[in-house]
Amino acid sequence: MDLIEKIDTVHSRAITRVLGRKISGMLDEGRLNSVEVALIDDIAKLMGILELYPELPQPVVKKILFAMTYFVDENDEIPDMIPDYGYLDDVKVVEWVIDDIQDQIPPMTKS
Repeated sequence: MDLIEKIDTVHSRAITRVLGRKISGMLDEGRLNSVEVALIDDIAKLMGILELYPELPQPVVKKILFAMTYFVDENDEIPDMIPDYGYLDDVKVVEWVIDDIQDQIPPMTKS
């Protein structure tokens, strides 16, 4: 939890720029497995939440940014370059954040 508290929300735009480059690099490699595809989908979901709800509580924003930062760190607990296993830790962190913040996100309204 200390790592989440250290996240500076001022850097959210910079984090999303790096995130875009990371995802582009994965797509350019072309051989995505189902775990990687699901991870990219979940990251996109988190990015959408940040954009749709600019007034989210600060702890929620920090958790989202933590998950994104963890994803772009290539040398996290399981280095991303390890084939088939490199993104498993990223998946768990992103899933944990999504599950944790689910009840703090306003319901989407249909127009």
